[in-house]
Amino acid sequence: MTNQPTGEPDGDEWRGMTPRDRGLTVPMIDDVFELLADWRRRAVVLHFVDTEASSATVEALATAVTQRGMGRDCLDVVSVSAVRTDLVEVHLPRLDEKGVLDFDRRSESVHYWGQPTVEKWAEHVDEVLR
Repeated sequence: MTNQPTGEPDGDEWRGMTPRDRGLTVPMIDDVFELLADWRRRAVVLHFVDTEASSATVEALATAVTQRGMGRDCLDVVSVSAVRTDLVEVHLPRLDEKGVLDFDRRSESVHYWGQPTVEKWAEHVDEVLR
């Protein structure tokens, strides 16, 4: 018998476990590309890579993601608010589900676990799109 959860990876029994605890040491390549298909998810990963931080608040991420996506000159409260809503409702839960980070909706905090494969491809896409 193992202590490994038996439910789906997005179930409550998986919440709070590190990717290694979850048995997700190397992501499936389809998952990597699906995660990186949206600029906001790429920006979240790149924020953690660039800052070398392991945690952030949703508010700080929303600002960083908006700056990366729209540039500092276009940054306004409406843009940050819209990105924040997208992060909370769609993108952070998706990254959490795939084991890249842990998103705690109640405290609005994010803990980034790091995933070299995701980071490598996010950086590659960023270089191509510059």
